[in-house]
Amino acid sequence: MSELYRLVNSQGGKATAIVGMTKNVGKTVTLNSLVKDYEKSDIAIGLVSAGYDGERFDRLTLKEKPRIYAPRGAYVATARACFDAADADLELIEVSPFSTPLGQVCLARVKRAGLVELAGPGSVSSLKSLIEKMLSFGAEHVLVDGAINRLASASPLVTDATILASGASLGPTMVDVIKKTVFRRALFITSPLQDEVMLKAARKGLEEGNAVLLHREGNAFRVEPVTGMIPLLAGAQMIDMCNEETAALVFGGALVDNTLQDVMDLYEKPPVVIVNDPTRLFITPEIYYRFLNKGGQISVLEKLNLMAVTLNPTDPCGRGYDPQMFLDKMADAIRPCPVFDLVYQEEKGF
Repeated sequence: MSELYRLVNSQGGKATAIVGMTKNVGKTVTLNSLVKDYEKSDIAIGLVSAGYDGERFDRLTLKEKPRIYAPRGAYVATARACFDAADADLELIEVSPFSTPLGQVCLARVKRAGLVELAGPGSVSSLKSLIEKMLSFGAEHVLVDGAINRLASASPLVTDATILASGASLGPTMVDVIKKTVFRRALFITSPLQDEVMLKAARKGLEEGNAVLLHREGNAFRVEPVTGMIPLLAGAQMIDMCNEETAALVFGGALVDNTLQDVMDLYEKPPVVIVNDPTRLFITPEIYYRFLNKGGQISVLEKLNLMAVTLNPTDPCGRGYDPQMFLDKMADAIRPCPVFDLVYQEEKGF
């Protein structure tokens, strides 16, 4: 069994997301490694994707990709069109109400092990529902295939832990790849809001609106929900509603650069910015660190559990790094987060 499997299995959660920083960073290799370890342990698993994965060839490079392995007894949620493409023998259990460009998502049990294609929905609510369904059918743990532009799989509302896949294809140099991975980790481990009074007020506000302004009133906060706004225009609309007593801005949707810049322009020291969870943060390092340097604070309502980072030292376009050097440098940069190169470590026997 791999050390990564032992780490995942020791957490006691019911669902784990594997999210790729970009294409060709070894996300499917990570997924298959865990699948085969669960198979060896005779633990029934569920498989679902927050998008589409498992196809035979990369649609951009036309190079062959590793496909997704589904062991006998596993549960799979995928679009009906993918049933015909599956090498595994899938027994239909139920047709879900969720659809994809490839048709309705169906839940099936694997009667004969083989390769599958996964096509699933990208929303938090639909993924959560499919995971709960597979667990109710008998899956003991669900693995969710995700992508950096489909972060719903890593939401704490969907999965209990996240594995981040990074690799040489992420940037032109090793230094660049490490910097980008370190920054994504920094966003993923954004701290939960510690102020219990503010936390309660923020949650209450999001029950009534898409975003919330919290205005300080003595030791409490006046909650001002904002409804009917386009998420990406939230910053500009909320700025006009701020005053000197505004202590926090709470965003139910995504937080992007323009919005954070608007918040920075408010006062010398900006109010606290709060989002549901780290998967809602779509900001660049430049704006993020400028905000922090100005005394800003970004907090989340739900903590994301980043369990580990996996590495692919090679790029299908030709660039690659020495596996041990890459592993050592990444481990030093994101310590204490565990880092694995599953292929290299298996070859070396550790």
